[in-house]
Amino acid sequence: MCGTSNSIPSYTVVRLPVSQLRPTEEINIERARTLARTIAKMGRWTRPILVEHHHLVIMDGHHRHFCATELGLSAVPCVLLSYDDPNLNVTYWSDPIPVSKSRIIQAGVSGNLMKFKTTRHRLKVALPSCSIELDELM
Repeated sequence: MCGTSNSIPSYTVVRLPVSQLRPTEEINIERARTLARTIAKMGRWTRPILVEHHHLVIMDGHHRHFCATELGLSAVPCVLLSYDDPNLNVTYWSDPIPVSKSRIIQAGVSGNLMKFKTTRHRLKVALPSCSIELDELM
């Protein structure tokens, strides 16, 4: 079951094919495998991946994207956003200065990934809730 938060009715959780999502950053593989085991044990997907709406590059959720692949899921819950969204703040993890959005999109489109934890995407509002059985995402 996925829904729209009362405070942000314009953000909706949608299911997107795992194969269409484009990572922009490298991941910590050990952390990702631990998370995959946790998700498998719960049997539910509870947090949507933030995805840029036009190029389908992953904004936040690279480890969860890996988990979806590891678990053999064909689709995952996502929230589609624009880099123009006034509620979105994008900075470097190491420095709170803004990041070039075109650099992030280029990394996802080209497959030339940025280093682990290069960018930090934060919403000023809460995400919609999500709780879907993994069997429904196979």
